[in-house]
Amino acid sequence: MEIKIAKHAGFCFGVKRAIEIVDNLIREKNKSQNIYSVGAIIHNENVINEYKKNGMIIIDEDEAKKLKNEIVIIRTHGIEKDIYDLLIKNNNKVIDLTCPYVKKIHNLVIEYDNKNYNIIIIGDKNHAEVKGIVSYATKAVSVISDEKDIENLKISRDLKTVVFFQTTSNIKKSKKLVDILKKLFYNCLVVDTICKVTFDRQNEVYELSKNSDVMLILGSSTSSNTKKLYDISMSNCERSYLINDVESLKNLDLSNVNILSICTGASTPNELIEEIVLHARAKF
Repeated sequence: MEIKIAKHAGFCFGVKRAIEIVDNLIREKNKSQNIYSVGAIIHNENVINEYKKNGMIIIDEDEAKKLKNEIVIIRTHGIEKDIYDLLIKNNNKVIDLTCPYVKKIHNLVIEYDNKNYNIIIIGDKNHAEVKGIVSYATKAVSVISDEKDIENLKISRDLKTVVFFQTTSNIKKSKKLVDILKKLFYNCLVVDTICKVTFDRQNEVYELSKNSDVMLILGSSTSSNTKKLYDISMSNCERSYLINDVESLKNLDLSNVNILSICTGASTPNELIEEIVLHARAKF
């Protein structure tokens, strides 16, 4: 059995940066200090569980509002502006690990909101990243994820409109939605805010899945970018599996497989890739 590993695998830039900062923070903290994280810093249960063992306390947005004079980590997806501002106001030491690509969208939203553009975000309205992006506008923002959402838009076609994307949006699906929006709005500016890592991984998974007997997508089922990779893989390879550990691999039937390909979500460590490859080679 031939095993192919995607070139763009393992932690993305934003996650790697966050992990390095948190590792240093935990090593250097006093035993009496608490470190709070507003939501899980990344979507990887194994990594987060290790941090919890080392004293990190995961809290939600409502709990974050009550913190004062504490060390508080902002997850890579970012948080809503009013919560961020309140954390600063309450004299917390804020360690902002918001992905730079997400930060860029925050700034773009502020810029075009000031220019009185109607703002449309292509993404999941319930996702933490999108909630944070929307919060940086002073006026209403429309979030769409499919054609039905476009039909329900109540925006004048004559006004200036700008379109941004959740950083992990499905590229092909987003393009279809953009084509529709451009026909609807006379003055429609599209700013591509899908991160390059997402672009590269989605394209690579699409190509690998066309020529593989089995595709393994390594990552958390709670991860937006990982689930999109799985959906793309399934479009070409019916034997595609989203797994988060070696135990999950043990339950799969990998008999009669000539080519097994592996790709990962942006929050998947290289150690898991190595474990999966070793187990696959040993068993098959």
